[in-house]
Amino acid sequence: MTFSRKPLATLISLLLVSSPALSQSETQSNDIEKVIVRGALISTPLSEMAASISVLDEIAIEQRQAQHLEDLFNRAANVNFSSGASRGRFVQIRGIGERSQFTDPVNPSVGYLVDGINYSGLLAGASTFDVEQVEIFKGPNSARFGAEGLAGVINVITKDAAPETTFDGQFGIANFDSWNLGLAQGGSVTDKLDYRVSFHKNKSDGFIDNTFLNKDNTNNIDEQTSRLKLNWRVNKNFSLRTALHLIDVDNGYDAFSLDLNRTTFSDQPGFDRQDSKAVSVVASLNHLTWANLEISASALNADLEYGFDEDWSFVGLHPDEYSSFDSYFRDRKDKSLEVKFTSKALNKNSWVIGGYFADEQEDLVREYTFLSNPFTSEVEIEDLAIFGQKKYVLSDTQWLSLSLRFASQTFDYRDSNNLERKIDNNDWGTEFSYHQLVSDESMIYLSLVRSYKMGGVNGQALSRVDDIEDPTLRQTLINNTEFEPESLLGVEFGIKGQNQEGSLAVDLALFYQDRSDVQVKSSLVEGQSFVDVINNASSGSNFGLEVSVNYNPNDTLALFSNIGFLNTKINGFVRQDGEFIDGRDQAHAPSYHVNIGSLWQMSENLSWLFEVDAKDEYFYSFSHDNRSEKIVIAHTSLDYSLKDWNFSFYVRNLFDKDYANRGFFFGNDPRDNYTAKVYEQFGEPRRVGLNVSFSY
Repeated sequence: MTFSRKPLATLISLLLVSSPALSQSETQSNDIEKVIVRGALISTPLSEMAASISVLDEIAIEQRQAQHLEDLFNRAANVNFSSGASRGRFVQIRGIGERSQFTDPVNPSVGYLVDGINYSGLLAGASTFDVEQVEIFKGPNSARFGAEGLAGVINVITKDAAPETTFDGQFGIANFDSWNLGLAQGGSVTDKLDYRVSFHKNKSDGFIDNTFLNKDNTNNIDEQTSRLKLNWRVNKNFSLRTALHLIDVDNGYDAFSLDLNRTTFSDQPGFDRQDSKAVSVVASLNHLTWANLEISASALNADLEYGFDEDWSFVGLHPDEYSSFDSYFRDRKDKSLEVKFTSKALNKNSWVIGGYFADEQEDLVREYTFLSNPFTSEVEIEDLAIFGQKKYVLSDTQWLSLSLRFASQTFDYRDSNNLERKIDNNDWGTEFSYHQLVSDESMIYLSLVRSYKMGGVNGQALSRVDDIEDPTLRQTLINNTEFEPESLLGVEFGIKGQNQEGSLAVDLALFYQDRSDVQVKSSLVEGQSFVDVINNASSGSNFGLEVSVNYNPNDTLALFSNIGFLNTKINGFVRQDGEFIDGRDQAHAPSYHVNIGSLWQMSENLSWLFEVDAKDEYFYSFSHDNRSEKIVIAHTSLDYSLKDWNFSFYVRNLFDKDYANRGFFFGNDPRDNYTAKVYEQFGEPRRVGLNVSFSY
């Protein structure tokens, strides 16, 4: 099987769009091979991965002035997120992903890992300080990551321990009483033991004025993250790497206004808290003659608290008012163990084989004004999997790769409504890819993939039966106690490469994904109450294009863009209003996503960055047909470097555009007889700030 190299190389050279995330335009590096994807089963250069992956390095994080992961998402094509909390905790990749969590345990469509620890669903404390690399795997990735890779995975790697003594710091101030402080130090304890320790604090008043309480901090940000990493080289064949994370988030939540603006008058502002401790240990043994052995273990203990003033107002607003508060207290414990054997030869006909075990326990206490007693539930999920990967070299320019994962899950659920369910799921994921080099700097690939997502229980449906008056709606809740697993088949064609001079780098992916038994979360509404229920639609489809290219016309200018196009459909779903949905766009799936910009090195010490983010409108939910507005926001920063110091003056959302990242549709205002309307949670207003960083 042969291909003509000239037309493909010409196609690559003619593409004029680029991504700083994929080609590191921020560092103006001409060597795309230096970007190593560490979340793969074997660490692999980005240019050899048969997948669309956005890699955001430390420079990209600094130039975005990011303190939290949500500040980076707009730099990755076809990645969206929703709030409904103090942070954008829910991520959608190529239109697939959860948008909220209340009572029910969530089976994530998008996984979130930090230093190998599974934080899926826990993005409140996603600090980006002292992070080396953020890898966003797009599309089906169950072959690599299991059930939580249905739509993709966000893999975060913090800076490693190293022998060299280093000291890094960051301090910033901004409007809305915002400030941040980060400190990190690394070095060697002995000639065999290295360490790195970091601390980060981020605070803000949260961009909301509560006129009833006369406060401007009821939606505040108060986040603290501490990390410790150790690298112990026991001997030449045995090493231990350890990571310890301590996260303390004490954010407020008072984001929705009856007046449809940033002014609230809640008498009981909500909260969004995370107190978590986590540890991971990786043992690498290289003494075997036939393979390298890696054993990874992790443990996470998280206390999560989330609550909100359901009426968004105060007692005395109106004679027909209601007053209620809803709160959720979770205790989550995760443990995992992975054993992986990797062939000694990684360049030709390499292989990986391994096994995985995880145990997750989550206890919930829900306290709600209209419940006579708190609702409680206990969930235990056990996952077992075996996985493998094989690379087969066809020639100097062609190779195949096959990844397989077979998984089994046991889901045990019980709650205070005397509901008990035990669900056994078995499924599999795969990726079969063909790679061909079309020049020394360029590659094309074609991948066939399958992902899966396990089924579960609608605990909230049962928790709300007693306070639902409509008998039809009550029966609907009873009939939807459980939902079925979902699967996804996909095909992807891609081009990765750069020209010989290194001034133009391209990454293009064209994909199609076919979904079966789509898990659809919708809200059933009665009066001012709503109940989230997950059903299975018959099918869905997601196809589109992602194009990223970086162009450096000279030594002082870098032009970049990151563009995604997306077309999605959902089929075979009946809403509460009786409408049969067939062929409608999926929720939180904008048809285009654009990030473009330029970096001008004005002098040896001074640089100017200007970029624009844009998204098309999108549906907020499956349960109604209301959409967001189109988004176009601009950002700029001026950086001055002096030896080991860097000073950044920045403005995010330069023109102070109002835009939303979460929307609900129901009646909640007694002043207009509870007329149904769209209520939105607004994104960040104009932020003006100064960051000072240093590195010794």
